[in-house]
Amino acid sequence: MEEVTLAFLPLPGKGHLTSAVELAKRLVKQKPFSITILMMRFPEPDTDAYIAYIKSVAASGLNIRFVDLPTIQIPPSLESQGPLTFLPLFIESHKPLVKDAITKIRASTKTRVAALIIDFFVTTMIDVTMELGIPAYIYFPSGTDLLALMLYLPILHTQIPCEFHEYQGEIEIPGMQPLPPNIMPTAVMNKKKEMYTWFVHHGRRFRETQGIIINTFAKLQPTALEAVADGRCLPDHATPPIYPVGPLIRLDDKSQSKSSGLIEWLDQQPHASVVFLCFGSMGAFAPPQVKEMALGLEKSGHRFLWSLRCPSSENPTMPVDAHLDQVLPDGFLDRTKGWGLVWPSWVPQIAILAHPAVGGFVSHCGWNSILESLWFGVPILAWPLYAEQRLNAFQLVKDYGLAVELRLDFDGDGLVSAEELERGVRCLMEDSEEGMKVRKRMKEMGEASRNSVKDGGSSFASLERLADLPSHGSTFPKTDEIARKSCDRCMRILTNHT
Repeated sequence: MEEVTLAFLPLPGKGHLTSAVELAKRLVKQKPFSITILMMRFPEPDTDAYIAYIKSVAASGLNIRFVDLPTIQIPPSLESQGPLTFLPLFIESHKPLVKDAITKIRASTKTRVAALIIDFFVTTMIDVTMELGIPAYIYFPSGTDLLALMLYLPILHTQIPCEFHEYQGEIEIPGMQPLPPNIMPTAVMNKKKEMYTWFVHHGRRFRETQGIIINTFAKLQPTALEAVADGRCLPDHATPPIYPVGPLIRLDDKSQSKSSGLIEWLDQQPHASVVFLCFGSMGAFAPPQVKEMALGLEKSGHRFLWSLRCPSSENPTMPVDAHLDQVLPDGFLDRTKGWGLVWPSWVPQIAILAHPAVGGFVSHCGWNSILESLWFGVPILAWPLYAEQRLNAFQLVKDYGLAVELRLDFDGDGLVSAEELERGVRCLMEDSEEGMKVRKRMKEMGEASRNSVKDGGSSFASLERLADLPSHGSTFPKTDEIARKSCDRCMRILTNHT
C-alpha cells in the first residue's frame, strides 16, 4: 500500500517550529498518514533546548520524522544587515533544496507527498509545489488579525501611499475595528525597507494556496475570521479555505532546565498572588529600563516572578542571561526577598502560567504567549515590544477585553516608567473595575479555548476537515507576476553578494 505523507516546512525559530510541530501531532492522531518535517537551519548553532525538543518529538512514537536540509552559507555582508533583510534571502536560497528533498522522499520510499504545509514567511516555496504538482497550504502561527492585515495589505499599499505613521486618520481593515497607525506591525512601518516589500509579497501569495491553517479558535476572533473567510480581505480574488485549529500549545513541555528552584518558590506563594513577567525568546531590556521595572515592581508591593534577560553585545536579537548585580538597583534583591524572585535566564513559561500561585502576566503579547495565557486563564498586562505585538496587544485591550493596557505604542524608544508599571500591576492584580472585568473575561475565554479542541469543538471540527488533505485536489492558480518578480529580485541580491 502506498504511504502518504504531509511535508512541513516551518521557520526554524522556536516559536514557529513548536507551533507547527503541535499541528503535526494533532494531524497524525487524526488520520493514518505520516508527517515529514523539513528542517532549515539558521547560521548560528542550535541551542541545547532546541535540539532536545526535536529529539523528543522524533522519539515520541508518533509518525513524525525530521529531515535536515543542507546548511546554507549566507555571505556575512548579508547577515550583518539584520534579520528583516536576511530572512527572505535565507528562505529563497532553500528552494532547490526543498525540491530535491521532496523528490528524494517520493523516489526512495515510494511515498506520496500529499501536500506541503509552509510557514507564512515561506511563500516562495509555492513555486516548488507548482513544479512538483502538489498542493501548498499556509500554516499561520499568529492570529487572525495579522492574517487579515496581510491579506489586505496590497490594497492598503494602494490606498495609503504615504508611510502609515504619517497617515492622518485610522486604518480600516475588514473584520477589525479601525486601527491607530502607530500600532501597525513594525515590519510595515517603513515602506522603503525590504521587509515591507516582502510583507506585501506574502499577502499576495497567500491567495495561491489551497488553504490557510491558522492557530486560533472561533470564539476568540469571530469577526476577523468571518471577514477573512467571506473574502472581504481579498475582494478581487477567491479566498482559500480557512482552517482555524487552535490553540496549538505545547502542553507536554516538562523541561525544568536551570529552573529547579523556581516551581518550588511558587509552591510557597498564596493562590493567584504572583505577577509573572516574561517577554519571549527575543525580549530583552537595557539597564535603564531594568531599573525602572525593578522600582515599579517594588512600589506595587505585589509578589512577582521576573524572567530577566538583557541584550547581547554581539547579537541584539539574541538575549543573554542577565547579571543581576550589574543591572538591578542597589539593595533591590534584599528588599524584595521572600516576595519577589528575579530569574536571570530562560524559564518554563507554560509550567509557570499553569501554577495556581500566578495571578497575572506582564507579557510582550507574542501570539504563543497569548494562547498559553488564555488556556490557563491568566490575565495580561500588555507591553508589546516588536513584530506584530502592538497589533495583538491593541486587540486584546480594546476589542477582546482580555488585557490591561500598559503602553500599546511602545517602540523601543524612551522608557516605560516605574510609575506606569506600578499602576499597571496594581490594576491587573487588585480589585479595580478594569482588572476584575479582564479577569472575568479571561476565565470565560480560557474555558472556550479548551472546549474548542475537544471532540465536537470548533477547532476539532476544523482539524477533521484538514485531516482530509490527502484527498484534496491539486489544481494551481497562475503565479502572481508581481510575486514572481519579487522572488527574482531576491535571487539577484543574493547572487550579487556571493
